[in-house]
Amino acid sequence: MDFQHLSHFELRQVCYFMAIINTGNNFSETANRLGIKQPPLSQSIQALEKTLSTYQSLCEVKLFDRRKRPMELTQAGKVFLEEAEQALTHLDRAITQARRASQGQIGRLLVGINNSIANSILPDVLKQFQYRFPNVELMLHEVAIQQEIPMLKAKQLDIIFQRSPYLGEDDPNLSLLPILEEYFVVALPKNHPLAKQTRISLKALAKDSIILPPLDVLPFYEKVIVLCKEAGFEPQILPTAVVTGVVTLLSLVAAGVGIAILPNHVQTLHREGVVYRPIHDAKLTRQVAVIWRQNDSSIIVRNFLDILQNSLVDSW
Repeated sequence: MDFQHLSHFELRQVCYFMAIINTGNNFSETANRLGIKQPPLSQSIQALEKTLSTYQSLCEVKLFDRRKRPMELTQAGKVFLEEAEQALTHLDRAITQARRASQGQIGRLLVGINNSIANSILPDVLKQFQYRFPNVELMLHEVAIQQEIPMLKAKQLDIIFQRSPYLGEDDPNLSLLPILEEYFVVALPKNHPLAKQTRISLKALAKDSIILPPLDVLPFYEKVIVLCKEAGFEPQILPTAVVTGVVTLLSLVAAGVGIAILPNHVQTLHREGVVYRPIHDAKLTRQVAVIWRQNDSSIIVRNFLDILQNSLVDSW
């Protein structure tokens, strides 16, 4: 596309040309509708024809046959009309879409998700966001904890939900907003003797096999081991079950393979054969925060954060 050549054309002149067509090639009527005098309108069309004629020394281009009454379009005028209509339609759409994009009405948002957020406030936030911005494409990615920050920095994600102790609080390139604090519960087989209790002491789990996720994947669970030792016993970590998925882990609990200590959001998963009980004598919590790139100027990111914060206020 020859942008230098196109820069010689004035959009106003093309719009005047289209306006004349809309009045049946009546210059006087067009001038009245545009609120200008007829001579400047005629001069504008002549200037357009001159610009069309001078490109690469082409022959003279006339858009109207002025010898006929009423005036008619020349063959060149008909071709120019057809192409100009398409060009102006695309230009009008470009203007509209640019305005919508500047308001965050269109575009794409890449969100990294995990169980903690998916089983808590995420459904409500997504529902509200899609209601207000139905034309924004939401791309949801479930990724491992260790991948979240690198993917955010590489712009493969726009927003992530991090769980302590991974929070990027010391990174000057990231912005962080704490959104909730999880406490932990014990997941027990329904027929477990402790299931009759409304609350469970951590020490009461001393004789049970505990299913924990691999610590190299979720090192937070090292704190569970520490708390057990502080309660006076060495936890019996089941070595034969290497599980990271919550649904699979609950299936093992239902089968009586062992018990599990999990964040409270799992209580939204009503697994048959499993009951949840709070731990009353051990402070076991972790923080969840939303994180985004500090220099991200995306209005879509800001809109999502606004909805998230409003959702938190409503839930409190």
